[in-house]
Amino acid sequence: MTKMTLAPAPNAGQAGGKSHQMAGADTTVFNPVVGGSVDSVREEIDDCFADLKTFHHREPDEMMRLARGHSARLSELRVRIHRIEDMFPIWRNVRIREIEPALDELKDQWANASRLQAVRELDWKMEAGQS
Repeated sequence: MTKMTLAPAPNAGQAGGKSHQMAGADTTVFNPVVGGSVDSVREEIDDCFADLKTFHHREPDEMMRLARGHSARLSELRVRIHRIEDMFPIWRNVRIREIEPALDELKDQWANASRLQAVRELDWKMEAGQS
């Protein structure tokens, strides 16, 4: 087994030259297994929620594509974090408290968009006389 060297990600999560701390751990430290730092993963989660906030302005098929894309990426991060969370407990908290709820919300939003799409298809068929 090779020894993993962890180095801070350049300028990741730093505001005013100070790094963010979580329970005494530096959240800017790059983890090669995850492919980022806690801060960079949180940015991806925040991007997901930013897209979710716009769903009420989007078409159902677009909502479904965005939900599936974010879901795929967060699922990948979840697997990568599972690999290291016993060695780095900070990652377990990110997975349980941030990634899992985001994945649950994406699942709900995809189901809602799917229902909206089905209703639109039914409406279109009824208008075309294909009930």
